[in-house]
Amino acid sequence: MSLHHERYIPSQEEYLEAFRAIYHDLTLGHKAILEKLYQHCYFMKNNRRLRTWELSEAAGYKGDASGQIGHLGAKFGEFFGMEKNDFGQPALAIVSWFADEISGYWYIELIPEAARAFKLFRQENLQMF
Repeated sequence: MSLHHERYIPSQEEYLEAFRAIYHDLTLGHKAILEKLYQHCYFMKNNRRLRTWELSEAAGYKGDASGQIGHLGAKFGEFFGMEKNDFGQPALAIVSWFADEISGYWYIELIPEAARAFKLFRQENLQMF
C-alpha cells in the first residue's frame, strides 16, 4: 500500500507574497528561468511545456537546469515553511513535471497558481520587466 499524500499547492495569494519577498534576491539565472517558464505558461498563446535544457539555455547555464530549478523551488519551499519532503522534490514548490508519452522526455511547466501570481507581480513591478 502506498503512503502517497496529496501534493500541497500554495494559493495564488501565497505565491504573490513569496514573489514580493524573494524575487529581488534571486540570481539573474533564476530570474531568467522564471521568466522563461512564465512566457510558456498555460495562459499564453504559445502555451507549451518546456524541456530542462530550454530553461538552461534561457538562463545561460551549460547543461541541464534541473538542479537550478530545484534551488529555485527550494527558495519558495523555504518561504512557505515547507519541509523538502512535503513537495517530494524542491522544484515541485513552483513547477510540475510531466513525461511525454510519445517522446519519453520530461517537460516542465509553472504551477498555474504561481503563474497567475507572477503575472500580478510583474504588473506591480513593470519597471523591472
